[in-house]
Amino acid sequence: MLRVLAVDLGASSARVACVDIDAHPVSIEILRRFEHRPVRHGDGALRWEWDRITREVLLGLEAGIHTGPVASIGIDAWGVDYGLLDADGALLSAPYCYRDDRTAGWRDIVDRLGGEELYRETGIQLMRINTIFQLAAHDRSELARARHLLMLPELFVYGLTGALMGERTSAGTTSLVDIRTGDWSASLLRAIGVDRTIMPRIHQATAYAGMWRGVPVHLVGGHDTASAVAALPSSGPGVAFVSSGTWMLVGTEVDEPDTSDAAMRANFSNEAGVFDNVRFLKNVMGLWMLEQCRTQWGDPPLQELLREAEALPAGGAQVDATDARFLAPEDMEAEVRGAAHLPTTAGRAAVARCILDSLAAAAASVVRELEMLRDQRMTEVCVVGGGARNELLNRLIAEECGVPVTTGPVEATVLGNALVQGVALGKFETLRDARSSMAAAERG
Repeated sequence: MLRVLAVDLGASSARVACVDIDAHPVSIEILRRFEHRPVRHGDGALRWEWDRITREVLLGLEAGIHTGPVASIGIDAWGVDYGLLDADGALLSAPYCYRDDRTAGWRDIVDRLGGEELYRETGIQLMRINTIFQLAAHDRSELARARHLLMLPELFVYGLTGALMGERTSAGTTSLVDIRTGDWSASLLRAIGVDRTIMPRIHQATAYAGMWRGVPVHLVGGHDTASAVAALPSSGPGVAFVSSGTWMLVGTEVDEPDTSDAAMRANFSNEAGVFDNVRFLKNVMGLWMLEQCRTQWGDPPLQELLREAEALPAGGAQVDATDARFLAPEDMEAEVRGAAHLPTTAGRAAVARCILDSLAAAAASVVRELEMLRDQRMTEVCVVGGGARNELLNRLIAEECGVPVTTGPVEATVLGNALVQGVALGKFETLRDARSSMAAAERG
């Protein structure tokens, strides 16, 4: 038995899991799961309830160490958001949520820096949520008091161990890392008025961070998508992935970044993989759209809503599921209805079907772009994450793409997190070995 604790902080729900990576198949026990959302502060800022998130995770970790020996702990979280620490190591304020509207003027920053130059240096899809635009808009007086900046996975690692570390995949979401050197871009930090000295040294996953309650803490793929992709049951040329959850990340694994004119025009991201490869992908809004509507509708059971949507004929209204208008509208249902020109007589099932059809169409569009950019036919689409349970959406993606859709682990992020800890502990020599071991175990 080799038990590790995997903390997966999603942008709407989080979990602490105990994973036995010696078991065949791997055993995953969710110790604590909780939902959370950003809250509006008195100054109008949209921020995360970091204190509450921390308390909930610590309860999960405590449960883990009290139920048996634990060999390691790893933390992953959503990308782009960060915390600032003062000279005493205290958090200056609750971390901002990437959906806060302070980045509304992000295109002015792009124009000043040069969009083409920015893409060539970082290889990251231009989106208003990127850390570079958040920091450019950050309060200057608070930024002047900051002595350390940590992305959220490593902010939690710091809380456990006191280690001030960066990690390759979470740093890579910032649009502040030089994609060729793998280090922070001094010129970009200078251009947005951020002192280079507050940025942590970037380490690769498996690095040892310290101890918590006598348990080693290792860096994993800090960006949750990186951890999810680490658990893909199949990978390689011709395999596209969809990490399906609050966001949908559609892409493929490649050996080298692509910052060509065509990739830039298509607005693809070259996100660092857990080890040496690159996740070549694009963001689609994801099931956040449907979940926001469900909340407005009084949280009807998801399966009931999906049955209603499936009963409607194909070929209905669609919206552009990559449009920033769906990032943080006050009224998601109204936003979808307006974009799709749905009449008020159309019920909630029509709105839900519109969202699902739109997500499937957007995923298929990205797959077709991948085929063009990679000059290679995609023969399989593998869906992992919570959205892998959504059979209707998976079927719609298959129909739109015209290729088979397979589903991987629902708890892909937790599993990928744990597999990387297995590499850190010497259980597996490489991630490829870890994936092969999992596939062999499933074949039995």
